[in-house]
Amino acid sequence: MVKRFLLTVVGVLALPALCVALLLPLLLVQEQLPSPYFEQVACGWLACILLLLIVLGNSMLKRIWCLRGKDVLTSEEQLRHRLLEIRTMNCPVSAVEKRGKVILSWRYDDIAWCGMMSRMGMERLYELRCRIDATTRTVYLIDRERSIDFLVCPDRVKTGFARICLPFLRTSSLHLKSIDQYNSLQPHDYDFVVAEIKAPVIGTIVNSGWNVRFSLF
Repeated sequence: MVKRFLLTVVGVLALPALCVALLLPLLLVQEQLPSPYFEQVACGWLACILLLLIVLGNSMLKRIWCLRGKDVLTSEEQLRHRLLEIRTMNCPVSAVEKRGKVILSWRYDDIAWCGMMSRMGMERLYELRCRIDATTRTVYLIDRERSIDFLVCPDRVKTGFARICLPFLRTSSLHLKSIDQYNSLQPHDYDFVVAEIKAPVIGTIVNSGWNVRFSLF
């Protein structure tokens, strides 16, 4: 785990250095191009650099944060069923299947949990999107966030659009190692933090014999 964090820090520091290096050719031709033309070239160049940094950052994330599955044979359908089984559990986590992905989030629309989330001061709604690749037996975990405003629970809860956020790198939880343990927890055991969704999902996927990779998209 420490090694992964160190590699991530090195990678994050390397990306700005690469950005500066890619800007040098643009600075060298600045005096040779007319001002309007240079501005167009600069905009195009910067857009390409930004796109390249996003692609490289995502590739780095997937390579560093890769957790190998155990030697267990579980089919894709069985894995989907295990993840979606959260819907039947007495827990504050919801699970839906949408466009081939399994999406897990907080059950804010349930009267049993909505009030607790409001009292805890929740302002951002976390979503974990699981994209399953049967070819490589890999599940890509994608973090998303929405703004959330508890007006009247649970009838008037406003949520914003899902947006890309920095990946949450914590992969363990003290009291949740798999989604099966949701059934053993009481409402007061939850802190409504990201790890209470992500950690048990990772544990369940890995123990089912599938690899896990973090991804931006």
